[in-house]
Amino acid sequence: MLFTVLVLVLMFRVLLHTPSPSPHAADTALQVTFITREAPPAPRATAPEDVTPVARPPATASEHPRPPTPPTVAATSPPPPASERMAATLYSRTGSARLADATAVNPFAEPDASPPGTENARELARAKKVLERPNPIDYKPTAFDKDWTTDGTLGDVAMQGIGRGMKKINKAIFGPDIQAAKARPPPDVRFNPALHERQQDLGSEATGDAYKAAPIAFEKAPGHDGEASRRIRDALAELQSQTAACEPARMQPLLATVRTHLGELEQVERAYAKGADPVMAEQLLPRQADSAYDLARRALWYAREKTADCRR
Repeated sequence: MLFTVLVLVLMFRVLLHTPSPSPHAADTALQVTFITREAPPAPRATAPEDVTPVARPPATASEHPRPPTPPTVAATSPPPPASERMAATLYSRTGSARLADATAVNPFAEPDASPPGTENARELARAKKVLERPNPIDYKPTAFDKDWTTDGTLGDVAMQGIGRGMKKINKAIFGPDIQAAKARPPPDVRFNPALHERQQDLGSEATGDAYKAAPIAFEKAPGHDGEASRRIRDALAELQSQTAACEPARMQPLLATVRTHLGELEQVERAYAKGADPVMAEQLLPRQADSAYDLARRALWYAREKTADCRR
């Protein structure tokens, strides 16, 4: 309680010693006086050599003193039209600001002078590129960069050292002549279903792919220009002509399998004709063509075996 009373007393003494505002402070105000601009006197149409100073009456004590009026030179030509005055620019050819007749400046007119400090082409080009930061060092890499340490940051130097170390390790492991990895085609192995280790992987009647175990030799596609698909279509047309007396419900599943692999073969041939990717044309597409051609042949053999009783 006593501490509160002391704080209040100190605040009261501070308020008592606060200086009061001056009574004349409110009377101070900014006065602005507008002076009307007088129009310049019109020139007299006289001879060119007639230069006559303009006489003025003596100034009285009641009038304000005015600066002496310069002598008037007689004009030899009429004043320029307003269109020429509107074509004026904000800067003269020397770079100084043109403020004599600011009301006659046309802001949409093409400037006839450069801004101050751009009298020549070099300074003008430098002013246009004020926000560009060109590379001060035009460096071009050479063949000796691998033998020098980079001048970059500490991380760049570390990455360069790691790269050189990995090259040494690869050279020690794989030898001086390191060849790029390249896929190799599968070996040419003659397929014999009778010698297969797991017969259930070849296909069965229950799964509907028993044609995969047909006991015929494996053959690669004779070409990728349409020859393989032509041979399969000819064999399929011959099979359809021979099984015309067979029931359609019996022939449709067998022929559908042949047409499925024939479509895969034609898709590969179209890829070759339209220009396939070089890597795919070298590694993937030949394997797909050989597989589709072989499976189509096996499906044809299986269809002939299943329709032997009704073929002509």
